[in-house]
Amino acid sequence: MSRGFLWFAQNNSKTDYVELSINLAKSIKRWNKHNQVCVITDDKSKFESEHVDVVKVMKQDDSAEHEIKWANEHKAFAMTPFTHTIKLEADMMWTTNTDWWWYHLWQHDLVFSVDCFDYRSNVIKETPYRRIFARNNLPNIYNGLMYFRRSKKAQQFYNTALDIVTNWKEVQSNMLINCHDEYPSTDVVFALAYRIMDPTSHGLIDYDWFKFIHHKPGVNGTMRTKNQNEYLYPNRTGDSVYIGETRVSRVWHYHDKELHARIF
Repeated sequence: MSRGFLWFAQNNSKTDYVELSINLAKSIKRWNKHNQVCVITDDKSKFESEHVDVVKVMKQDDSAEHEIKWANEHKAFAMTPFTHTIKLEADMMWTTNTDWWWYHLWQHDLVFSVDCFDYRSNVIKETPYRRIFARNNLPNIYNGLMYFRRSKKAQQFYNTALDIVTNWKEVQSNMLINCHDEYPSTDVVFALAYRIMDPTSHGLIDYDWFKFIHHKPGVNGTMRTKNQNEYLYPNRTGDSVYIGETRVSRVWHYHDKELHARIF
């Protein structure tokens, strides 16, 4: 299995991430010819689906006692069945063909989504959710869309992420300014791991097409609206998804789990 998509799905008291995962897999297979999917889960959430090619169950769940299941994401490199992997998050949707991405990505060891798009495909570099990144001079990368290949550099990156997660309390106190995350937030962990490896971000690859639409009010400029979903009214017609007046033609990180039933 030379290339494929991978993400984690661990249910908690509020969200069925397995259901989200199956629908993400369906959307990937709807649009892409190269559409192998692997989902990593825990013993409580394990499942089977005709839309998911490989389901891997972790032997040890490092976030078993956590409501927010972030602490296992550093295992992506060790558990992927693919030589070339695009790592995602479960609450996403494919809306266009991206087979051509592979011909650019597999030239590199690591590629991240740097910044994100709003629903009109404007690149958004600063959001109210990422002040910790500015305070700590962290690269503005998103783990929700990243690529890695089986290489020493990618292995070094994930080993560094493991060290950060394992020593999270010490990292909070001694390496980060004003970080109050109780659990190791994957975006912060990965950004710090990358900064340790590449302090000046000289080797950070920023493809303008390798980003997702992030459906957060602070990204879309709708924080003053009472209800973003009533204001923009995301909806689906056939294979087409619309947000406001705009047809979505990129990877969409819908984020708001209440949208799942409406869209799928």
